[in-house]
Amino acid sequence: MSKVLYVEDHPAQRDILAQMLELNGFEVAVASDGLEGVEKARAWLPDLILMDLRMPRMDGFEAIKTIRSYRETANIPIIAISAWASAKHKERALGAGANEHFTKPVDLSRLLTTISRYLKD
Repeated sequence: MSKVLYVEDHPAQRDILAQMLELNGFEVAVASDGLEGVEKARAWLPDLILMDLRMPRMDGFEAIKTIRSYRETANIPIIAISAWASAKHKERALGAGANEHFTKPVDLSRLLTTISRYLKD
């Protein structure tokens, strides 16, 4: 079973997407901000990370850069998920090291297809 870490500060959004991922056969762990996300990524070593961008303590941009800086987590695929839909924010997320950028609300079917593509590589 593939492990997915979902880093999201909004409890309702975090719970709903985590449940959808579990229903689709993933083992899911959650974190409520970027700092907790980095810690869980290093401890749990997920197969893929879903990362919100606007969060307290450490935003998603900084969390992605930090995850990429550690040898054991550097190659974990990261999908940024944000309400920020501008090209500037997408470029910034990809520049920080995200593999993909999705805008909220997320198209679950498209997200699952993308996750599957990264987990097969």
